[in-house]
Amino acid sequence: MHLGAPSALAAVVERARRRESSRVGNGTGGIQAPPSPRVTVRVLHVIEAVEAEVARHVTDVVRHVPADHDVLVPPERVGGFTDVIALEAMEAAGARVHLTPMRRSVVDPRNVAAIRRVRRLIRRSQPDLVHGHASIGGAAARLAASGTGVPRVYSPNGLMPGRAVHAAERLLGSLTDRFVAVSESEADLVARRRIVPRERVAVIPNGIELTPPGPPTLDLRARLQLRDDTPLVGSVGRLAAQKAPEVFVRACARVASSQPEAHFVLVGDGPLRDVVNSEVEATGLDGRFAYLPGLRGAATVMGQFDVFVLASRYEGCPYAPLEAMRAGTPVVLTDVVGNRDTVVDDESGLVVAPDDPEALAAAVNRLLGDRWLRRRLAAAGRKRVAVRFDVRLMVDRLAVLYRSLAANT
Repeated sequence: MHLGAPSALAAVVERARRRESSRVGNGTGGIQAPPSPRVTVRVLHVIEAVEAEVARHVTDVVRHVPADHDVLVPPERVGGFTDVIALEAMEAAGARVHLTPMRRSVVDPRNVAAIRRVRRLIRRSQPDLVHGHASIGGAAARLAASGTGVPRVYSPNGLMPGRAVHAAERLLGSLTDRFVAVSESEADLVARRRIVPRERVAVIPNGIELTPPGPPTLDLRARLQLRDDTPLVGSVGRLAAQKAPEVFVRACARVASSQPEAHFVLVGDGPLRDVVNSEVEATGLDGRFAYLPGLRGAATVMGQFDVFVLASRYEGCPYAPLEAMRAGTPVVLTDVVGNRDTVVDDESGLVVAPDDPEALAAAVNRLLGDRWLRRRLAAAGRKRVAVRFDVRLMVDRLAVLYRSLAANT
């Protein structure tokens, strides 16, 4: 996880503003001539959640799906952590990045202005389809494209729980031409909640590069002054309610009581930072629990963990356990949407009930106490990633979806 330096963000913002300025005052009232004939699909992406898994997903789409990509994003994610590296990668892959303020709150007036901005961009760039990502970006994209004849695609990348949320999603479902579920269990949830008809749901799991990401950016045991054989249990993710980092800390405290040599690492940052620090202090893990809020290249250190844990309350198709499995690290996941598609319990990983630190600790203890089980799950996990979660599968399926929608407009 790396959020980028302020200077890098400023550079991305300035380039986008220069592009926008060049389109105004051209003697045509800001209206451009119709685009020249083209053979590639033109996609307008709308994303407010420029952080973590959503930003990574859009970056992969821009980088690998053969299309002409425009990406509308806020200059920064207020209340979150702007992934500048992702914005730079989108630009490097050829995407045109456009800026408009957006907020995570549904009722914020900036989001109303963003909808108008998306609509103007649709009229100007004439995309073949609009693809909204996560809740706010998805709502802005679909509302703006309504009545334009442009197909509307929505990828929540983790459908938030709650009756009010699902009611809102049902209302927006009538404006959705394709709902991209990143796991079968997410598709099942969408069907059960009657958000969109099943025939409009496309299941396209997230994928990662099968090639390892390179040498570790950090030697964790050296950094923590631990012996090479010290058991190390790790988790990577935003410190937000979705990821339940406080449950991970409580589970670590239980593991620590039965595994006196074990140490623990949490990589990530977010609004629950103070909660995590308080839990670490309250559970007496000081000295055995390392918190790394801004580790660049977290994927490169996955192989240093003896066990990887993700204590999520809900997911779509999480990237972190896929990276751990690629690195040959056995994983323990909670039995929630998205996670339960990632592994087969006791075959390619272990699955336990959510919000249950005792169950989480028992699974970790089981793995730490059984080297052969760790090896078996690690081998099966690596194979499962290669077969089901190759990024090439993801982008090929998404490219087919884009072409199909574009051909019918």
